[in-house]
Amino acid sequence: MQSLRTLLRSRLEWIEETLMQHAEKNGYGYISPATARLYSYLGNDAVAMSVLARQLKVSRQAVHQLVTEGVNAGFLELCDNPQDKRVKLVQFTAKGRKMSAVAMQELQNIEQQLMQHLGKEQVETLRNILQMPWPGDRH
Repeated sequence: MQSLRTLLRSRLEWIEETLMQHAEKNGYGYISPATARLYSYLGNDAVAMSVLARQLKVSRQAVHQLVTEGVNAGFLELCDNPQDKRVKLVQFTAKGRKMSAVAMQELQNIEQQLMQHLGKEQVETLRNILQMPWPGDRH
């Protein structure tokens, strides 16, 4: 029997691979999976690179490299942290917000595809299970 970890990882990989295929179709095929993963941690608020490094579980140097790629592509920009002038924050540019909106729509399409394959009830059950509190959650 496969471990839950293996099963969850393989299903996440399917989602991410499908998303990357759709990125290619939408003209974003040059975005690497690592950069796409970084983008998935950005929302509407600016985020410190150190926070992104902790969330991604990679070094600050790796995040810096990914952010530099995003800045060079015009998807990201750096801004000052009003609380600490030594810390730069990362946020989407208008171009980045547009790309993110396209990705979010594709994720909704992937969920619809999954519902057609597994059934709406099964997907909703999966969503409900994953939204339940887990040991160690910080709420």
